[in-house]
Order: sequence, then structure tokens, then C-alpha cells
Amino acid sequence: MSDATLPPLYRSTVLVACVIIIAAALHVAADTVNLLLISVLLAMSVSPITYWLETRGLKHATAVLLTIIGSLVIGVLVVGTLGRALSGLQEKLPTYQAALTSLLAGLEGFLTARGVDVHEVLKPDTARMVAVVQRVVGGALSALGYSFFALILVALILLELPARKEAEPGTGGGMRSRFDEVSVSVRRFVALTGLIGAGLAVVNLVAMLALGTDFPIVWAALLFLLNFVPFGFAIGMLPPLAVTLLEHGVSRAAILLGVLLVSNLLSDNVVKPKLMGSGFGLSPLLIVVSLMFWAFVLGPVGAILAVPLTITITTLAPFLTGEVKAE
Repeated sequence: MSDATLPPLYRSTVLVACVIIIAAALHVAADTVNLLLISVLLAMSVSPITYWLETRGLKHATAVLLTIIGSLVIGVLVVGTLGRALSGLQEKLPTYQAALTSLLAGLEGFLTARGVDVHEVLKPDTARMVAVVQRVVGGALSALGYSFFALILVALILLELPARKEAEPGTGGGMRSRFDEVSVSVRRFVALTGLIGAGLAVVNLVAMLALGTDFPIVWAALLFLLNFVPFGFAIGMLPPLAVTLLEHGVSRAAILLGVLLVSNLLSDNVVKPKLMGSGFGLSPLLIVVSLMFWAFVLGPVGAILAVPLTITITTLAPFLTGEVKAE
């Protein structure tokens, strides 16, 4: 029986089995796969700079070299700044624990004075909460150690970039064109999401600096990264709000909350529709399902990679299912 005459149910069953096997393998090798995928994503996001430099008359090798140097310099500066900030945050966690304990004691006294009895079970364990944060910060510092290797991988991937050339007529239906389409779609998603996320991060960074929030660079970087995660903003705004509340009280925390919400609403309802248009053909249900799937397979990094990986799979799906033949 030829591949073309296989029943659709048979092909679909084999495809699902292959997906399960591949997902299991990715889950086992998640650390290595995450490093490689993040490096590829970063390389794809900065590769338009190389092509732009070529349009300005530079030779391909010179354009690639300038892109690599710029990426390495900016990457090292960002990693170094975040490393120092995270170390400072780690050292200040006991101060935040004391402030949280005092805040909760004051809240308990306020409720008790009004006849509300706070049961012992409902009282949060501040030591355990801070221990969880300590582990998260420690994990972030460990991840920064791998970022230098990721920068080296980005440089090596950029070295393999082909020279810019015009598309040849009559090559629009093959597997090669589909991979080119994937590359363009992922680069567009990364570029637009990164641009919007950078704008949000800068606006919120200025607000946090004005309000005196501790370690604003860390929270701005977190908001930028979580902009790639569907609905990630709701998670990203919690740490700076908590730190502002513990350090400066309710009033400044409320102001920061207002700035964060307004900036996010403007981004989602004004900026994103204007820049992204109709989007990338992914329904909200598919985005949520892919977020859960990739987060399960690859861990937290999978949430960041969920949309690019889903764009890749949906673009190549017609070839994988046999609906379209590769040329």
C-alpha cells in the first residue's frame, strides 16, 4: 500500500503516535532542547539586522560580523546587569520577609478589631513563601549562567545564515518555501512581540523608577519575557506590585497597578491590533492548549516558546499529514 493510499485515520493515528514519542523525548532532554530553541529563536529575531545591513550595501560577511558583535555586546551587558540585580534581590529577601510578616500582623489586628476571627489555617507561612521565592531567584541566577553559552550558539547560528537573495519564481509550493514561510512568520512574531514588550518594559521601568520600586531592571526584564507568554502579563505584574507594597505601602502600589493595567490595555487593544493585524491564524483555544502542552513538555521555557513552536507546526502540518505533497 503506497503512502498516498493510506486511509486518513491511519495517517492521523501514526502522526499522533509520532507526536507523543517526540514529546516524550523532548521532555527528557528539556534542558538541552530549551537552550538550543532559545538560541535559534534569538538568532532568528536578530537576523533581520543582517539582511538590513546587506540592503545598505555591506557584504554578507561584514553584515553577519556586525550583527554578532552587537548581539554579544548587548547580551553580555543585559546578562551582567540582571545578574547583579538578582544577587541584590536574593540578599534582600529577609528584609521583605520581615516587612511581609509586619504587614500581615497589621492586617490581622485590623480584622480582629472589627470582630473578624482569622483562623490559624488561613494565616500564610511567610518563611515558606520567601523560601519559594529564594528557589526561584536561585534558579534564575543559574539560568543566567547558561545564557553565555546561548550567546555563543546565537553567534554560530548567525554565521550559518545564507546571503540575502530574492525569491525565485515558481518555488512557492514546496517544502523549502514552507520552511521559509515558517522562518518569516516566527521572525515577525518575535520582532513584533519583542518590540511591543520592549515598549511596555520601558514605560513600566520609568514608572517603577519614579515610584522607587526595588530592582526595577529585574521586573522590567520579567515583563518583557512574559510578553511572549499568552496571558503572561498577569503573572509578570505581581512581583513588582508585591515589592512596592512591602517597601512603600498601599498608595504607591496602587499607582503602579494603575500604570501597569493602563499600559497593558493600550498595548493589547491599540498597539497589537495595529502592528499585528489579524495575527498569525491561531485561535485563542489553540493558544491556550499549546501553552499548556509546551509548558508540560519543556517546562517554564516552553511557555515562552509555545506560540513560535505552534506557528511552526501549523505551517508544516499539511505536509506532515500528507494533505500537501512536498516538492
